[in-house]
Amino acid sequence: MPIPSLSEKDLEAYRNDLSDPEKSIGELFIKLNGLYQRFAGNEQLLADFEYVAALNSLENTYAQKKEHFNKEITELKRQFKQLDNRIIAAEQKLRHGIPEDLLIMDKIIAEQESIVEDQEKLNNAETHIVEQVRKIDIEHGKALQKLEQQQHNREIPFKSKFSALSEQLRKAEKEIALKVNGFSLIAIIGIPLIIDLFFGVLGLPTFARRTNNIIFNHYLFLISLIMVELFLADKIRNRISRMLSVSYLKDSLNTLGNLLTENERQVAKVESEHHIPLAEFVEKNGHVLDYKDTF
Repeated sequence: MPIPSLSEKDLEAYRNDLSDPEKSIGELFIKLNGLYQRFAGNEQLLADFEYVAALNSLENTYAQKKEHFNKEITELKRQFKQLDNRIIAAEQKLRHGIPEDLLIMDKIIAEQESIVEDQEKLNNAETHIVEQVRKIDIEHGKALQKLEQQQHNREIPFKSKFSALSEQLRKAEKEIALKVNGFSLIAIIGIPLIIDLFFGVLGLPTFARRTNNIIFNHYLFLISLIMVELFLADKIRNRISRMLSVSYLKDSLNTLGNLLTENERQVAKVESEHHIPLAEFVEKNGHVLDYKDTF
C-alpha cells in the first residue's frame, strides 16, 4: 500500500496535537517526521505527474507532426502514380514510331518536358518531406532524452532533500533534549538556592548556631533540592521540553505548510499547461504509484 499523500487536514490535525498537553514530545516528533514522509509522496507524485504529462504532450505533438507528413506522403504517392500514368501514356504514343504530324510531335515533346519538370518537382518534394520527417524524429529523440535527464536530475536531489529533512528533525530533537537537560538543571538547582538565599537574607538561622560544616549551614538548600527533585523535577523538565519543542515543531510545521502550498501550485500549473487533472493521472496510474521508500 502506498503512503497516503499529505493534505491541509493533516496539518490542521497536527496543529491541534501541538496544543494537546497529553501528547508526548517524542510522539509529536515521530508524527512530524511521518508528515514529512507523506509530503515526500506529494513531491514524488508531482515529479511523476510533470514527467508523464510532458511525455504525453511530446508524444501527441510528435504524432500530429507525423500524421501531417504521412498525409503529405500519401498525396505525393498519388501524384507519383499520376506521373507514372502520364509516362505510360506518352510511351504508348511513341510505340508505333515518331508521328509525321509536327503538331502532334510538338505536343508529345511538350508533354515529355512537362513530365520531366513535374518529376523533378515531385522528387524535390519527396526529398524535402524525408528531410522534415528525419528532422522531427531527431528533435523528438532529443526532447525525450532531455526529459529523461531532467527526471533523473530531479530524482537525485529529491531523495537527498528529504533524507536531509528527516535527519535535521532527528538532530533537532537531540539538541532540544540537551537544552532541556541544561535548563532543567539550572531550574532544579536554582529554586533551592533562591530559598536558601532568601532565608539567609531574612537572617533566619539555618542552624541553631553557625558551624564550619557547609552541609549544616545550608541544610535548607539540601532539603529544598531533595524536595524539588522528588516533586517538581519531572514537571520542570516536561514544561521546558514542551516550550522548546513546541516552538520548534510549530516552525517546522509552518515550513511544511509552505512546501505543501508550493506543491499544490505546481500541480495546478501542470494541470493548466497539459490539460490533464491530477485525479485523472492518479486514476490511470494508481496501480504503479508507491512511494514507501522515499526516506
